Amino acid sequence: MSSGDGTTHFPLRNLERILEALDRLDEGVTVFSRACKNAGIKPVYQPFWEGLPYANIFRSITPDVLHQLYQGMVKHLIAWVKECCGEAEIDARCRRLPPNHNIRIFMKGISDLSRVTGREHDQISRFLLGIIIDIRLPNGLSSGRLHSAVRGLLDFVHLAQYPMHTDETLSLLDTALDQFHQNKDIFIELGVRNDFNLPKLHSCRHYVMYIKLYGTTDNYNTEYTERLHIDLAKDAYRSTNFKDEFPQMTLWLERKEKDCIVYERRQLMTKFPTRKSVRIANLIDDYGAKLFREALSRFIAQQNNPTLSAAQIDAEARYLRVPFNAVAVYHRLKFTTPDLYSGDASAHSIVDSVHVEPSRKMEDRRDLPGRFDTVLVNVKDGGLTGTDGGSNVNGATSTDSCQGIVLLKSASYFQSLRMLPRLSFCPA
Repeated sequence: MSSGDGTTHFPLRNLERILEALDRLDEGVTVFSRACKNAGIKPVYQPFWEGLPYANIFRSITPDVLHQLYQGMVKHLIAWVKECCGEAEIDARCRRLPPNHNIRIFMKGISDLSRVTGREHDQISRFLLGIIIDIRLPNGLSSGRLHSAVRGLLDFVHLAQYPMHTDETLSLLDTALDQFHQNKDIFIELGVRNDFNLPKLHSCRHYVMYIKLYGTTDNYNTEYTERLHIDLAKDAYRSTNFKDEFPQMTLWLERKEKDCIVYERRQLMTKFPTRKSVRIANLIDDYGAKLFREALSRFIAQQNNPTLSAAQIDAEARYLRVPFNAVAVYHRLKFTTPDLYSGDASAHSIVDSVHVEPSRKMEDRRDLPGRFDTVLVNVKDGGLTGTDGGSNVNGATSTDSCQGIVLLKSASYFQSLRMLPRLSFCPA
């Protein structure tokens, strides 16, 4: 059996059998050592957990997202991908990623990084699958299995961090790990690995069990304590004169706590647009909204007639006239979601934002290209994955992909729109 085999299930330790082996010390060292070996443990005299009632020490090693996944499997996965595809190609693809406020762009690549932190591995995992989509592998091997293996492991990492779980999400967690195991042999065929006897990979198989026993992984992730070590120990120590530091650190922490007592402030929406008036011609040239008039007409037609089919909406949109030449434009859009863990139903937290930056001239007259975030809009009930294979009025899947071109309020423009008269000719 192999610890890296996704289909091999190793039985858990039998605590009663182990306690019986530990009780055989009085029969002699040889008998004691043989009994411990048969029970699968080291012959240690009176381990600290022997006398703990109602405690199974072999269930106390809980999953650790930081060290097992980000500093473990994601670290290995990045190294395997670099060896499969070549460091130069991976670095070049990292540099060609479009700017986006959601991900960090490594302009010098990721091959020369040293002492990579868990946060950096998290940032790399956000675009790792995207940079190998169409990559070529040595010896003419298909990259399909590489994509499936990478996606399976990355899906597992993200699913394991869900703040809430159901039977369906736990099933998806096991499915993602199975997908990796079914396609991991591509790394052996490429000469990157000889086997997958990795304890951290084997531990992934027990995540579902531990989540059922102890709750979601954010209850026992060491990332929180690592962060507190910086905030409450390292920063506090740096604020001292390094002599008799404990009273100084305590006073510094007390003052920091007082500074952090600030009442929550929330502005639900901005009072004024980023630009009060932008000509539609400029929207086309500077913002790249080539079909703004058509899109606005179609949107108004759909809002006024939600029961019409796609063809009928297109017909209605052709008779809409836009009587204005400028609109107010917003360059930021923030998404809020209710706080599931708060007793206040009105409590919201910002979970993401869309940024729009039109092209403009620099002081040295150089052109600075525009920067627009990509948005995925779930227009139907896509379930847990956000996609159900259905189609909307545009003929796309339930999740539409578009770029944040122009953000504006549409309510103020409804009254200005007028329908053009329709002409019909009757046969004589």
